Amino acid sequence: MRIQQLQYIIKIVETGSMNEAAKQLFITQPSLSNAVKDLENEMGIEIFIRNPKGITLTRDGMEFLSYARQVVEQSHQALDKPAEG
Repeated sequence: MRIQQLQYIIKIVETGSMNEAAKQLFITQPSLSNAVKDLENEMGIEIFIRNPKGITLTRDGMEFLSYARQVVEQSHQALDKPAEG
């Protein structure tokens, strides 16, 4: 699992669309879909239910989203923290 994949999940939820998320992330939609599938396979869960009308979070996806937001926020805080010494 990479921070980038977590950021992808967050962006998809924010936009409500794989296509729009891909545009905002400056990647192709197939690349984004593959990254999500890889993450789902790695975690052993389904994060999104995909249907012709769009995507929705699964129950596991809702729990994972909370985790993803925490990890991304903590990584930003770690990068923003000035070096001590």
